[in-house]
Amino acid sequence: MKPYYILKNNLDDKIVGKDYPQVDCLTMHQAHLINSWHLFDPKPNLRFELKKRAILTDVLNKSAISSTGFLVNLKLKTVFESFNIMRHQYFRSLVVDKDNELEYYWLHLSEPDLTKSLDYKKTVFYKTEWTFREDPIELTSYEHYQDLKSKDKEASFGVGIDKIALSESFDENLDLFTFLPFDNNVYISERLKVAIEESNLTGFKIEKATYFV
Repeated sequence: MKPYYILKNNLDDKIVGKDYPQVDCLTMHQAHLINSWHLFDPKPNLRFELKKRAILTDVLNKSAISSTGFLVNLKLKTVFESFNIMRHQYFRSLVVDKDNELEYYWLHLSEPDLTKSLDYKKTVFYKTEWTFREDPIELTSYEHYQDLKSKDKEASFGVGIDKIALSESFDENLDLFTFLPFDNNVYISERLKVAIEESNLTGFKIEKATYFV
């Protein structure tokens, strides 16, 4: 098994400043738009506002957006473009800093079918109710999850992952991926980890992913 790492926004105020999140989305409508798992055509143009005590970094943490993705500048986007990323789009995004408008990009990750590359016999799942953890649950496929979800009239049912097992159908050449809706962590390969560190990109925190089996 290749080593994988979790890619997160850094919350150290010495790096990102004393305002968390660093930016706010200027319209809730735009924030809800990019929560979708679907690809967009046309792509939305987004605007964010940098908070007063925030430090500008290559990736900015944000509010009002619960979907998995990152707000990145051109330097970081250029690094990512040299690697194999799950199905995605970039949305042009302006970050307003006082009287300046800075060009950033929202990296929108959108590939729920990637969950079909899990080995469902070996992956360890648990049920959630209103996002709160409950008992273990066995799933046989992504379609099995969809069937259970379709019977949930209150929209309270969810599934999380304790241990991840990959099937033979998983593309081992992927350098950045996630397993929404079961897991909102973003995983990266070791070679992408090294590239991020060697490029001195700011605003990320990288942790070893210890629950791949």
